[in-house]
Amino acid sequence: MPTPLRQLTQSAILCLALLAAVNSFAETAAPDAAAIKRIAEEFHQALAAGKSDRMIELLDSEALIVEGGHVQTRDEYQTEHLAADITYAAAVPGKQLSALVRQEGDVAWVTSTFTVKGQYKTKEINELAAETMVLTKTADGWRIRAIHWSSQKAPKN
Repeated sequence: MPTPLRQLTQSAILCLALLAAVNSFAETAAPDAAAIKRIAEEFHQALAAGKSDRMIELLDSEALIVEGGHVQTRDEYQTEHLAADITYAAAVPGKQLSALVRQEGDVAWVTSTFTVKGQYKTKEINELAAETMVLTKTADGWRIRAIHWSSQKAPKN
């Protein structure tokens, strides 16, 4: 039967090992985290400012946009839905709640949550939204390869 001191020592060793593993993961999870997060932020800033050209520059030529059960290529998004997203973003601003950056080599992803409140046309909007951006490192820097958006009504207070 282990003594209380031995149990405490084993628990302390386990905690230290877990802390070391978490620290190691945090340090190696996203070595380019600042650059990756900057691209995601630039995309949102361009969207809010209505700068469609900059939004398209940040999207890889083979990027896919996934929203509402539909998948669009970058070119389809540019011609079919981008203008509506800019109009919506101007009317109903989003406020980022969290952003988590992960990286494996030349591939990274940013998972974010937002609150979205405002009025769009005649409809009051109060939603919680989630976004996943997948990015790849290219000769021109990090570019967005895929974006997936989803949202739901915010709970009533």
